[in-house]
Amino acid sequence: MIFQSDAMQKVLTQALRFAKSSATVLIVGESGTGKELVARYLHEHSQRAAQPCVRVNCASFNEGLAESELFGHEIGAFTGAVRRHEGCIQAAGSGTLFLDEIGELPLSTQAKLLRVLEENEYNRVGSTTLLQMQARVIAATNRDLEAQVRAGKFREDLFHRLDVLTLRVPSLRDRPSDIPVLVDHFIRQFREDSVSSVLGVSPDVMRQLLNYRWPGNIRQLRNVIHRACVVAETDTILSVDLGASPAEGDSLENLPEEFDNLPLWEIERRVILARLERFEGNKEEAAAQLGVTSRTLRNKLAVYRELKKAG
Repeated sequence: MIFQSDAMQKVLTQALRFAKSSATVLIVGESGTGKELVARYLHEHSQRAAQPCVRVNCASFNEGLAESELFGHEIGAFTGAVRRHEGCIQAAGSGTLFLDEIGELPLSTQAKLLRVLEENEYNRVGSTTLLQMQARVIAATNRDLEAQVRAGKFREDLFHRLDVLTLRVPSLRDRPSDIPVLVDHFIRQFREDSVSSVLGVSPDVMRQLLNYRWPGNIRQLRNVIHRACVVAETDTILSVDLGASPAEGDSLENLPEEFDNLPLWEIERRVILARLERFEGNKEEAAAQLGVTSRTLRNKLAVYRELKKAG
């Protein structure tokens, strides 16, 4: 692993201990902090390392699709089911099933997942035949699941079933010593992919990167370095190459005066629209740099439209 900070070394040390167990692990932390990397680290240091590690993005599911993707379905189980689908649980075999963004899983599917975790058996949609689940489950979320439970958006029994072993991944702003290592890693990665011939960053740029708070964490840092590598005209990234990126120093003190009398939702709306404009309407790229899921971004835009109508 490329992380060097004491905070992340503690997480990885704990992950090594958890890797020896087959118990469910819950990884929590802000979006973009590297939860998937930690999940793969757990898998690769477990006795299941030679078996598949299947990632499931729960945020991409609607209620009907979630069950089919997780459990699979039989021919004719629903309109359009023209062939049998094995599902992610079966694909994981005796390896690891990584349930990313578990807080976004529909409530109806949460109940069925709980049964699977408790009984280690399930059936495909449209079938009554019970199948054995052999995979170890690792779940991750950027949500406060306890708050979700109180709000009635997440099942309390499922939360306790998932919260057997917990890893808390700190935000990038709480481990700035990882930034130089990550910057070097991303620059080498883009150079090897023939994206650029950049070799490093200037001292001024490194100071900017270290001083910024990175609300989108590692994902946002990667996007900033990617852009800078593409536009850089020398083998060193300079301040000018950061362009209008937040690494230039977004702070409350630097917000435009016009924001002073605006409600918070309108400020947030304008920031999101500006980011969408930067990425030419690409919601996935805009969401990644903002540190939220595409689904969250779409929901926010829908809310803003209603607020504008009401206003």
